[in-house]
Amino acid sequence: MTLSEILKENSPALVALSGGTDSMTLLAAFVKERLPVSAITIRSEFTVPEEVTRAEKFARKLGVDWTVIDVSVLSDERLWFNPPNRCYICKKLIMTALLEFADGKTVCDGTHADDSAEDRPGRKALMELGIISPFALAGIGKKEIYSLAKELGVTIIPSSSCLATRIPFGEEVTEDNMKKIAEAELFLREKGISEMLRVRLSSGHAVIETEKNERDKAELYLDDLKTFGFSTITFTEYKTGGENSWNKIQQ
Repeated sequence: MTLSEILKENSPALVALSGGTDSMTLLAAFVKERLPVSAITIRSEFTVPEEVTRAEKFARKLGVDWTVIDVSVLSDERLWFNPPNRCYICKKLIMTALLEFADGKTVCDGTHADDSAEDRPGRKALMELGIISPFALAGIGKKEIYSLAKELGVTIIPSSSCLATRIPFGEEVTEDNMKKIAEAELFLREKGISEMLRVRLSSGHAVIETEKNERDKAELYLDDLKTFGFSTITFTEYKTGGENSWNKIQQ
C-alpha cells in the first residue's frame, strides 16, 4: 500500500509527536491529505525539553489540535539502573499512557522501515500495543522521509534520542543527571552547535560528542560546561549507535 492509502485507512489519527523530523513529517503528511488528525506529545524525565517546544510550535503552525501529557517513567523502578531493555519498558509505559487519550482514534508514530525490531526494542512494544507506523508499513526509510520532509516544508532536525541513552547501561539514572545533560546540550545548541550532539555521562564524567567539524567550537566552552557539575569533561567525535558502544566511559 502507498503512504496515502495507509494514512486514509488509519484516520482519524492521533500522532505521537516527539518533535523530531520523522513524527513531524508524518503529521504534515496527514494534513496534506486533509485527513482528520490530532497530535500528542509525551513529556517525561527522559524527554529533551526543546523537543516538546518544537512539537507544540509545529502542531500549532499546521493548525492541528495538540496535547502534552506528563508521564513519570522513573516511577517505575525497573528503569532506575538503565537496563538494556530500557527502551522497551519505557516505550510500553509512555505509549500505554498515550493510548488512554486516543478516544477512538488510531495512534500512529514516526517509526520507519529502517527501524528493525531487533535493533529498536521500542518497536516491539509498539507492535504489542497495536500502534500504527505508517512509514514502516509503506516501506519508507530515513532517506525517503527526508525527501518528503523537504517537500512538505518540514525542517530536518539532527537525529535525537531520549536523555537516558546518554547514560551507560547499568548505571543509575536520576532526574538530576537528566537535567544536567539536557541543560548542557541546550547550552551548546545556543552557542551554535547545530549538527549531531550528545552529552554522555558516567560517574560524573561527561563526554561531549559532536561532529568532527564542530569539535573545536564545542571545546571553546569547556569552562562554561564545568559549571553544570560534571567532575571531568572530554570531547570526542559523534558516532552512530554510541549508546551501545560503551558500558563505562573510558577516562
